[in-house]
Amino acid sequence: MNRTDMTSNSEALGLRSVAAVLPPATANLEELKKANLLVSETKTLAELGFEKLHVCDKAHDPEWLALEAASQAIAKAGLEPGEVDILIWASALSDTHIRLSDKSPDATGNLLGLFNYRASWLQEELRLDAARVMGIAQQGCAGMFSALSTGQAFLRADPSIRNVVCVGVDALPEGSPREILYNLISDAGCAVVLSRENLRCHWREFHQVSKGYYWNIAEKQKEIIASYFPTSRAVIRELLAKAGLTPDDIRWILPTGISPGSWDILASITGLKSERIFRGRQPFGHTIAADNLLHLETLLAAGDAQAGDLMLLFTYGFGSTWSGLVLEGV
Repeated sequence: MNRTDMTSNSEALGLRSVAAVLPPATANLEELKKANLLVSETKTLAELGFEKLHVCDKAHDPEWLALEAASQAIAKAGLEPGEVDILIWASALSDTHIRLSDKSPDATGNLLGLFNYRASWLQEELRLDAARVMGIAQQGCAGMFSALSTGQAFLRADPSIRNVVCVGVDALPEGSPREILYNLISDAGCAVVLSRENLRCHWREFHQVSKGYYWNIAEKQKEIIASYFPTSRAVIRELLAKAGLTPDDIRWILPTGISPGSWDILASITGLKSERIFRGRQPFGHTIAADNLLHLETLLAAGDAQAGDLMLLFTYGFGSTWSGLVLEGV
């Protein structure tokens, strides 16, 4: 397939910069077991490929993750604060959207505190005074993908919009289990600048499928596990068909941090080549928003992605939502 033809029929839009951040504190499987933060045995999780996770502390909380990731992405893009037109905050957990303040002295004050949005707080911290602000929720691990899709749609629909910053942050509540459906969960933050110029990756195609039947996660765990592979296979095939691509066209598969073996299975059933799965970072477990972007940042920083290389990003989020994105190296 002629690489030049791939983007010639659409306006050049895409990712101008990418940043992803893990908090420095870590915990290994034995430490998590002693703290009663695991559901499965450590041996089971080790066999699935998990070693350790990253966890927030008082100095490196969700706000630190958001500021660090967004600041890095904006700096990498070479933007001034006034050049950001839209700021999109994405979190899976509802509490992460709210910035708690000092306890108010009355019921009205406490109620108003529920409207203290972290997206607005981040706008103020970064002095993004010209930016429109919004949040995306109820997408689980697919929330950042939905933020990117929304940002891309804004750019395509409105020529006056130049730069969109998408920020994804989630941290599990202190003391909560660190294992979800056989996956070890790290806290993390990520940010992407979507733009029209100075791009690192062109936006090729996006596809998302949501199935509300699985809304009750606690009651439908077995059904979710059973549906993961067949629905993922269908969504990836539909994504490639929309983009006019075959599995062989994909040069890089940027995975999530779920069990590495599951990605080999997914590659096999979709016709993708498992040797093209990017495995360039030390294991960090599975983050809610940042997995694919942690890998993409590493890939781009190393200079391994060449112009015309096609990259597949895919994730599943509780709710349930399956999302796939194809990017093209510039």
